Amino acid sequence: MNADEFRVLLISPLPPPAGGISIWSKRFLGWAADNQIAADIVNTAVIGERGMNITAKRNFLDELRRTSAILRNLGTELRTRSPSVAHLNTSCGRFGILRDYLCAIAVSRERVPLVVHYHCNIGDQIRSRFQLSVFRRLTCLADTVLVLNAESRRYVKSTTGRESQTVANFLGDDFIIVHPKNISPEIRNVLFVGHVQMGKGVGTILDVARSLPTVDFVLAGPVSTDVHSLSRPGNVKLLGNVDHDAVRSLLDEADVFLFPSHTEGFSNALLEAMARGVPIITTPVGANADMIEASGGVLVRVGNTADIIAAFDKMRSQEVRVNMSLWNLQKVKNAYSIDVQMHNLLDMYRRTVMAHGSSRTGR
Repeated sequence: MNADEFRVLLISPLPPPAGGISIWSKRFLGWAADNQIAADIVNTAVIGERGMNITAKRNFLDELRRTSAILRNLGTELRTRSPSVAHLNTSCGRFGILRDYLCAIAVSRERVPLVVHYHCNIGDQIRSRFQLSVFRRLTCLADTVLVLNAESRRYVKSTTGRESQTVANFLGDDFIIVHPKNISPEIRNVLFVGHVQMGKGVGTILDVARSLPTVDFVLAGPVSTDVHSLSRPGNVKLLGNVDHDAVRSLLDEADVFLFPSHTEGFSNALLEAMARGVPIITTPVGANADMIEASGGVLVRVGNTADIIAAFDKMRSQEVRVNMSLWNLQKVKNAYSIDVQMHNLLDMYRRTVMAHGSSRTGR
């Protein structure tokens, strides 16, 4: 692939607000610039009040203005930039998937090869016949379909008959800890990073905290209204939104990363914890089990407080947590560094463009 002749058009959100896909997009563009890969973006980030507070209620007029601006900007980019390939990131949201389908139609009309990248555990997000219908149409427009985990790959196959490719999220080398993490003799500081809501297992965290009163539980991320209304023990601290540097510091201070989510695609929060050498307790949803395997932490059942307490008992030994920490760090370096994953994406783009050209020639 000749970098001078190749141009990627990313259709994806950028911060703010900071989220899994927007952080991915920022890292993608940074790596592309550093490696002389031409890359442009149509920013699909939320606007209005939700742009400042992701937990705010959806406003129909804001969403209409957002969609109109995205489609207008996409049309301009397609006409003026002549991209070699378009990469559309979608979370399969109830409203967003229709907007993403409209974007895919615009790309298809310009005969630009299209990669559709599902940044979610798809089966958990498709909750209506309407969503399923749009999902099928969107998938059929794609030249290449990317998913985050094996469960989503099976869902694509069973609902559309299409094959898809599993890809991992990535981290820049600047976030990967250089020296082994200092592992404390005892577990005193437990961290959760993400959207502080019930679907992330926050109710379970509160139950665990009540059972372990000598351990501090720190929850970093935007807090949903339903969590604010809950009674919580004194050893739980809600930090709200924190910046990336603060997340790094919190991970370096943490003895264990607790992530009992009910659904995931490929968690950036979990990946960042591994990159800072933090031992993990998490649920086997999405790509979580593939990430930590049997060595980076302990898997627990969704919503099971007893499992988590038992996991803390298993991790009481400092030696056990040292081994988990070192394993997580090596796994990130070998499998999830941005250099490894971006070169994989570039190879995939090349194959997509070649296949698209062959299919047009064969018509």
